[in-house]
Amino acid sequence: MRGCPAVGETVLAVGTVDRQLVLLYRPTGQVLWRAGLKGTVRGGPLLARDRVYVATEASPESRIYAVRMKDGSVVWSIPTGSVAAPLALDGDTLYAATEGGLVLRLATRDGAATWHRKLPGAVRAAPVPTPEGIALVTTADTLFLLDRRTGEILRRMKTPGAVLATPALSPHADRLYIGTTDGHFFAAALPALTVLWDLDATDGVYGSPAVARDTVYALAKNGRLWIVPDADTTGRGARSQAIDVVSITGPNPLAAGVLIGGIGGEVMLVDPATGAVRWRVQADGPIEQPPLILDGELVVVGGRGDIYLYR
Repeated sequence: MRGCPAVGETVLAVGTVDRQLVLLYRPTGQVLWRAGLKGTVRGGPLLARDRVYVATEASPESRIYAVRMKDGSVVWSIPTGSVAAPLALDGDTLYAATEGGLVLRLATRDGAATWHRKLPGAVRAAPVPTPEGIALVTTADTLFLLDRRTGEILRRMKTPGAVLATPALSPHADRLYIGTTDGHFFAAALPALTVLWDLDATDGVYGSPAVARDTVYALAKNGRLWIVPDADTTGRGARSQAIDVVSITGPNPLAAGVLIGGIGGEVMLVDPATGAVRWRVQADGPIEQPPLILDGELVVVGGRGDIYLYR
């Protein structure tokens, strides 16, 4: 499988390299159904109410699908350019962006496009709906803010390096937190798209930052865990812990600590105050998607596409 699984109360939805969308019964891993797709899935599916949404790459045919959760039948599908980025859902609206730089706003009811906007560069990270507009980053090292109603470009700014993972929106929706493969971890104000602070992360940041309560977290490839108060407008309150791991995923902050996955297959819960490892489990590496916790269960996608569930 590729991309992050979508985790529901009793089910898991995953996309596979052999062009299938698969729904699993979460407690046992039993396959409930498989739906054939026209292309491979990279960005992972979305679960919403009674549907699963998924997009495919152009291998061989790129489309966006809405599938019934109860039986895997297709509600609608539309052709698009190759989609490698995750989809974004905002109420009854679905946002998608292609490797050709085309951004689409679609109605979840029938897949009808309200607007589409061509941007320079490919899109690897999911669009981020905000009250100020739709934010997204392209491989032209540019952050864009688009009008939600029309798709018009409202603002743009150059980013200090490539952004491969989805930015995190602050709790007050007034800034974005972004990591780059050039080793920057920075905050951009909304709607102005001005840089509030920019930290040297000491290595590339390949996974998405994560916001929990009043704190934002980011993980550099060399295992340096960055912790910044959300109220910090200068970055001077940032601190970091060196974790003995090499990671290309984002952190997952929990009440008991921060979950981290490594390319060697290690999954660990660390104390953000000291960097101490509270517990560790081993899966097949590399871990390329953040480990997930739901209802006390740990879900991990291993390097061979195996899904591990720990209770």
